[in-house]
Parts: sequence; structure tokens; C-alpha cells
Amino acid sequence: MLKIVDFTETHIEQAVNIAKDNYGNERKCVDILPAIDKLPDFTPFIQNGLGVSAFDGRKMVGYLCCFGPYENAFGSTNAIGVWSPIHGNGIIDCEHKNIFAKMYQEAAKKWVHLKATSHAITFYAHNNVIKNQLYRYGFGLRCFDTIREMKEIQTYDNPKYNISELENNEFHLIFPIGLLLSEHLTQSPMFMRYAEDKIEDGHEYKFAEWQIREKYRYFVARDEGKIIAYVKIHDEGENFIGDVDNMKHIHGAYCFPEYRGQGIIQKILNFIIKKLRNENNQLLGVDFESFNPTASGFWMKYFTEYTHSVVRRVDDRYIK
Repeated sequence: MLKIVDFTETHIEQAVNIAKDNYGNERKCVDILPAIDKLPDFTPFIQNGLGVSAFDGRKMVGYLCCFGPYENAFGSTNAIGVWSPIHGNGIIDCEHKNIFAKMYQEAAKKWVHLKATSHAITFYAHNNVIKNQLYRYGFGLRCFDTIREMKEIQTYDNPKYNISELENNEFHLIFPIGLLLSEHLTQSPMFMRYAEDKIEDGHEYKFAEWQIREKYRYFVARDEGKIIAYVKIHDEGENFIGDVDNMKHIHGAYCFPEYRGQGIIQKILNFIIKKLRNENNQLLGVDFESFNPTASGFWMKYFTEYTHSVVRRVDDRYIK
């Protein structure tokens, strides 16, 4: 008989085993995913008390935990949210067909009790059991995590534009282009609007200092000295898989509309891949919103999905 209980410290060992098995199953579908020896710490899931476990007798058959609650879910809403990362949930194959749905039913009581109306859950892209259960419970796709090997993209050569990596003293040049990317995300069908700081004189240099401090790297294309496109790179991704030493991540990209369709971003990517490969990196990742047609249409040509992040918004009137 299936029983749903609070997730406690005594459940961590079994949860880790389930998480490892689920990752192993995804590697069978996406074989370039790296081998992982260690998972993140599970104790935060104990501390917030918002997780649940599913048991068949003494055997754990699933668990669902989350981070949060936190304000301004996704940085672009006024909602209080919770998020279950890929190591924060998992199920095993067994005769109980609705394990995840039943766990969510119990966990959601806790989340909504704390006025969290935005529920985000990340799971492996090829786990159709979880996907189908969450779809029936009102979740919709929002984000992908994707990956590729450090191999050049097949594209035509365009010697007209110069490709280079920015020096630190040039980072301020990206700031106005980044504003164009933010404006793009406000358009239909994305409708994303982040909190905007008041832009004052010298703001671009404060931005540059922040980017340098966080160890971002920028690769750009220039047309007669003018930056017309960029790709932003960082060591860290959105999940524990990205923590491997030989993997880097794309954290943003933009090309002026009048220059699109000429293979410019592809050329920047090939420049990046060659350089990062020479630095002993083997994998490149990028995450993006599924409802951004420009990003989704581009990245899915060259990268392989391995996670889906889905979201449900609880009806606001329920929260008193």
C-alpha cells in the first residue's frame, strides 16, 4: 500500500539512490551527459520541511522536495514560489502508476499554506511518467536544460565579421545590448519583465564590475568595430550536472535583428568551442525558456535537451 509521509533525514540515503538511478536512466537517452560521482547536499530539503516521500511498506518509491519559498518567482513575477530541482525529486519503476501525482498533492498543501502559488519542478526530459502526471495536474513547460559536445557547428564561413573575446575593460560595451535582450523578453509570447534598476550615468561600468567579479566571459562579433552580437559564458549552470570540471555554460546571447540569418551566432559559437576545447573543456550547456521562439528555435538545432522545467500557478484567489 502506498503511503505519503514527510521527507526526513532518515530518507536521504534512499532518495540519493533514487536520484542516481534517475540520472543513470537519462544518460541512457543522452549519452554525452557526464558521469557524476556526488550529488548536492539534501539537508536543505529537511530544513524547510516542504518535502514528502512515498513508501510501499519500508521501501521508498519516490520523493518530492523543493527550495523556497521565495518572493518574485523567476525574477519576473510577483508570486511567491517554490522550485524542485532535478535532484529534489524522483521515482522508481513499480506498480504504483501515480506516485508523483500523489506526492505533489500532499506537497502542494504545504507549499500553498505558505502562500507559494508558483510551483516549479525540474525533471529529466525523457521521464514520460513524471511528465504525463504533471501535465494532468495543470503544469506547463517553461525551461529546458540542454547540452552538446565541444564540436564545431557546421555553418558557412563569413569573413566579413570579426570574432573575439572581450577584455575586461570592454565589458561596459555589452550593457546597452543587454537592455535590448531584456526588451526582447517582454514581447509576446514571453511577457517577461524583470525588476529594473534606475539607470544613471556610469551604470554600464557598475554592470561591468559585477560581471568581472562573477567571472563571466563575453565573446562578440564586430562589424567595422561595432559589436553586433554576443554570447555570454560562465563556469556554472542551472543544476549539479554543470558542476563537472570540463563543462561550461552559455548564460545569454543576442544578435541585432538586422544581422540575423547570416550565421553570426554560429560563428561565435565555433570560436568559443575551439577556445574552450583548448582549455580542456569537453561539454557546453545552455538553458532557455521554451516559450521564447527565437531562443528555442535556435538552441534546439545544436543542443540536446536533458531536463524540462514545468510550472503551475495556483489560482490567486485561493490565497487569503
